[in-house]
Amino acid sequence: MSSLLPNSNYIPWLAVLILECLAIVMLNIITIIVFVKQRQLQRRSTYLIIHLTIVDLLVGAVSGPLQIDINLTFCILRNFRASNNIWSSHVKLAVLHLFSFTSLVNLVFVSLERLHATLRPFKHRFVKKWIYGVIIAVIWLTTTARESAQIVLKEKGISLMYINSTLYLPFYLISVFLVCACYIVIVVKVRCSRHPYHHGAASLRERKLTGTSLIVALVSLLCYLPVIIFTFTEMLSYHSLQNLSRRSFFHIRMTVLLTFLINSLVNPIIYALRLPGFRAGVSQLFCRTCNRAIQPDLPLRNLRPA
Repeated sequence: MSSLLPNSNYIPWLAVLILECLAIVMLNIITIIVFVKQRQLQRRSTYLIIHLTIVDLLVGAVSGPLQIDINLTFCILRNFRASNNIWSSHVKLAVLHLFSFTSLVNLVFVSLERLHATLRPFKHRFVKKWIYGVIIAVIWLTTTARESAQIVLKEKGISLMYINSTLYLPFYLISVFLVCACYIVIVVKVRCSRHPYHHGAASLRERKLTGTSLIVALVSLLCYLPVIIFTFTEMLSYHSLQNLSRRSFFHIRMTVLLTFLINSLVNPIIYALRLPGFRAGVSQLFCRTCNRAIQPDLPLRNLRPA
């Protein structure tokens, strides 16, 4: 459908999405550096958040460029590119969604971890580090199994609408339901409890981290909502979407993709606004960079005439 549009429709979106992917990569690299350098941020409660940052980096470095290649570059260069092998196209489509779904599943486990920290704060302090390693392994196994199932179904000639109705949309709906349920229970627990948190630095950090995770979850759900609505509408009202002009359908699809990728862009900004230790780490990182840039000029300033 969109392959019949002139290139003038693709080039502005190509520029915007490339800039967005570059911003995702740069901000998440800075976030990872800050988490590595700031020892106080390397706690068990932040392990899943650090892993989420790594996954968001992969979204910007791998999934985003693949989205650009499939949706835009292929259309712009359609007269100069040979068709790809069917199997390689299936693998590319699976990798396209792998890191995005991993980010969503990671968000689900962050919500579950925060729920456990709220309901069982004493037991949560004694959770072993290896449990977080198991959780991360489960996250990757879940998303890899889903993508493998998608490849198998495509190889068998199953229609895209059936795949969306069995693997794509239910995956989103279940994940969104779990995230919403976790934070609803957390809010109810905090509001109804007379003493939701004990006094102390550790409790204040946990409370701040829970609030930050809640904001991250809400922003992520807002970014995922257009994808869910678009997929659901495409399944139930396919013919009505076909009645749209090719240009309108293409621009709606690109807007949904832009919003979808914003999910991996906003998390470092939320960390900078919400976590004091993270803000200090960012300031320290850039101050050191500026000092190193200025340092070669210092000996010249210290020269005195004999």
